[in-house]
Amino acid sequence: MKNIKRNILLISLIIVAIILCIYGLTLARYVGNSVRDYYLKSKGFYFTSDYLSSNTVKNVNNLWTGENVYFNIKNSLNDVVVTDYDINYTVTCTIEGDASNYTECRINGEEINTLDGVLSTFETCVNNKGDGIDVSSFNKTDCELEGYEWVNEPSIKEFYFNVILLDPDYELKDVAVNVTATSNSPYRKTLSGDFILHKISEEEKGVTIDYKNYENYDSLIISNSYPIEKCVKVSWDASKLVIDADKSEFSSFEVDENGYINEIKLNIGAKKSKNYIFYRRNFNIKYDTSEFLLLEDSGC
Repeated sequence: MKNIKRNILLISLIIVAIILCIYGLTLARYVGNSVRDYYLKSKGFYFTSDYLSSNTVKNVNNLWTGENVYFNIKNSLNDVVVTDYDINYTVTCTIEGDASNYTECRINGEEINTLDGVLSTFETCVNNKGDGIDVSSFNKTDCELEGYEWVNEPSIKEFYFNVILLDPDYELKDVAVNVTATSNSPYRKTLSGDFILHKISEEEKGVTIDYKNYENYDSLIISNSYPIEKCVKVSWDASKLVIDADKSEFSSFEVDENGYINEIKLNIGAKKSKNYIFYRRNFNIKYDTSEFLLLEDSGC
């Protein structure tokens, strides 16, 4: 009996050690990145992106039709906190998984997947007095003598990548693309982002709905894959499902005889999705998209 208890204890300790190692390494990387970011900020170095980060960001597009995918890099934290020296960088995109055997990633329409460049710093005069005077042509001396502000202007570089099919017989459905942007000088920092792209088929194009069941609530996702905004109308049985949303989110709505919303009309932007929370009146029953009637409307 003692041997059995000793073995159970030993196995438990081994499992705990493995978990601590896995999460410890993840935490160490996170803390390491945070410390390095703090150091670089102390040097006035800002290398950022809306789509990439020191800890890899996931960018998911379930309405991808094969078009260019855009991202950027910047030399600032915001419009005020800006690096005041040039940053040399390298940007690379790489296709991951099985699709890498049949496709290539290319940046900005070039025949390559890597680009080098410079985020240049430049200064400008800003009218912070609100007197309506155009100060954009002022030099530093005139700007400051007139009581305006001479500041560093944020520099933003816009990029895009596209996925090129090398094998015409390969059916491209889902693809994962990793993008890295590395500052090479005066300091080194790497930003990374994964772009998870689901290529919709002809059958999936249009306005579609998906309904997911969770433990305490449900979720209705309305997706528009059209390249233009669409007005849609969605209706359901409010005796089964109750929507949890602010009425201001809809162009209009209808209610049943008990005053519960059972129909909404709304605009969905081009290649956008909207998510609404629903509650089941009977949590023992699971519902699906068949409970909803979706119609494209002429206008909202």
